[in-house]
Amino acid sequence: MYGDLRLILLLLVFLGLFTSLCFYFYFYRKYSRELSKSFHLLSDKQYLDVNDYLFYEQLGLPGFAHRVFLMKRILAGKATKQNRKKNPPPEAEALVSSLYDFSWIKMFYRMTLFVVFLMLLLFLLIATGH
Repeated sequence: MYGDLRLILLLLVFLGLFTSLCFYFYFYRKYSRELSKSFHLLSDKQYLDVNDYLFYEQLGLPGFAHRVFLMKRILAGKATKQNRKKNPPPEAEALVSSLYDFSWIKMFYRMTLFVVFLMLLLFLLIATGH
């Protein structure tokens, strides 16, 4: 009985991870160009240092999540540099908000939390296995 339940949970976890991966590709294909344009605009207006995002932009798909969370920090008015000393001015948030619709970032963040939950559940299922 326990083995069957564990197998069903493992299958559901892998199905959830596969579905999340499909959504990740969807977000990347649909919003990557818009995200790049907004970072270039902020860089041109000197609200953002090129080094804060360029490496992750060149990574393509693997760097997409970092760029999304960097934009989330900009829209929240939080520091963007690694040393956390440079806060973007309020004009940066207003400029990006007026030109682009980043309402999808909230859904992407929730999906990321869901993946973290699935990975923890997977770790728990593997750790308690025989």
